[in-house]
Amino acid sequence: MPEIVVNADLGDGEMIGIEEEGKHVLLTRIAGEYFAMSDICSHARVLLSKGKLKGVSVTCPLHGARFDVRSGRCLSGPPKMDIETYRVSREDDRIIISVSDG
Repeated sequence: MPEIVVNADLGDGEMIGIEEEGKHVLLTRIAGEYFAMSDICSHARVLLSKGKLKGVSVTCPLHGARFDVRSGRCLSGPPKMDIETYRVSREDDRIIISVSDG
């Protein structure tokens, strides 16, 4: 599954969780730019899309770990492990997320 195609238009500061063929992806829009990363917390394996987005960081709803949505970097919290990020492009009204099979 190399790509996920989304027909959604997020407002700035919004996020959605996407699940396709067992792959969980968090899609966010910050200052007009789209970012995508794994929707699974590297510590507790819960959906980050159930947490809160503030600025460029998403907070895990379980233990409060924070991740930078642009880079996947763990900013604070118990995991200390970064989250995988994916390349995002736009074609007309479609958002295309390039994901790995790994």
